[in-house]
Amino acid sequence: MFERIDRLRDELERAKMRRAEAEARVKACENKLKEAENNQIISEVAKRKLRPEELAKLLQMASDGRLEALLSGSSVEDAAEAYDAGSATDYDESEEIGYEET
Repeated sequence: MFERIDRLRDELERAKMRRAEAEARVKACENKLKEAENNQIISEVAKRKLRPEELAKLLQMASDGRLEALLSGSSVEDAAEAYDAGSATDYDESEEIGYEET
């Protein structure tokens, strides 16, 4: 009498199990990718024999925008001036990516 309902319940349970297995595979792939990225970063830093202080300075320059200026051929002073001028402006990131302030 309730065979169809029982079949549907069984099918639902199997689908939930497959979903859990798929989620576990996704998590494992994400972990492998993160580990590979971290190993690549460590390898690149080691290859260039950077000390932690040097790496920190390089990353700070990159996040400040000074590294791009240096790579484009500007002098260190020009890069610093460009950064200082850019940081003096009032910048609202929400306008660029389309968020509304509430």
